Amino acid sequence: MRVDVAAPEETIADLSRRLKKAEAALQQSEHLVVASRYAGAVIHEVNNPLEALTNLVYLTKNAPQDAAAVAANMEIAEGQLRLLGDITRKTLSFYKVHSEAGDFDLVDILEAAIRVHGVRAARQRVEVRKQIAGPAKARVMPGQILQILSNLILNSLDALPDAGGILSLRVRKQRGHVVITVADNGTGIEAVIYKSMFQPHQTTKSEGTGLGLWLSRNIVHNHRGTISCRSSRRAGRSGTTFRMSLPVHG
Repeated sequence: MRVDVAAPEETIADLSRRLKKAEAALQQSEHLVVASRYAGAVIHEVNNPLEALTNLVYLTKNAPQDAAAVAANMEIAEGQLRLLGDITRKTLSFYKVHSEAGDFDLVDILEAAIRVHGVRAARQRVEVRKQIAGPAKARVMPGQILQILSNLILNSLDALPDAGGILSLRVRKQRGHVVITVADNGTGIEAVIYKSMFQPHQTTKSEGTGLGLWLSRNIVHNHRGTISCRSSRRAGRSGTTFRMSLPVHG
């Protein structure tokens, strides 16, 4: 007797396509979360020169006959405009869409992330310690690497108290790789999270998506690099260190 077996409604290929679409949607959601936090930090970064320019315009309008004061104000204003241009060129330019990887100095990318999040670090009275020697070029997608470093720095700041702490940043070249270390002496990562931190939806933050480290690992792997973490919650020795290694020639 012949028995006809109905074909499954979805093939493995169909399921695979749906899974890839879902993964792409998750990645896009995390891109948007990180980009919005980064944009907020950029706004704080440009706020000071904008306030300075506003004050200079006010002072100049109220003393138009004082040629010496007007000249001095314009010189300061020119410096503030150069500062805004520097922020735009060195920071936001890394977020331009690049269809292909290029040779970029990872020191410049890290400095951009530090500069933008420096306002929050100062507000928390966090001491930023840097051991950065450049140039340290690697073939990367700069916007993606900036996203990773921004995420790691923000995670460290979240783990540090509002009344101080230490954020340590290091760049070094080692056996054909550029190694970037982001470390803090914060609270450390809970054991239950630490075991699967690079898996999606692992977070202790009520507003977090739990996708940041998962996406960071995927980006690093796509660059043929590695990312690892060690963390401690021991009293007096707590903290977390992330180590990202990228090949000089990806």
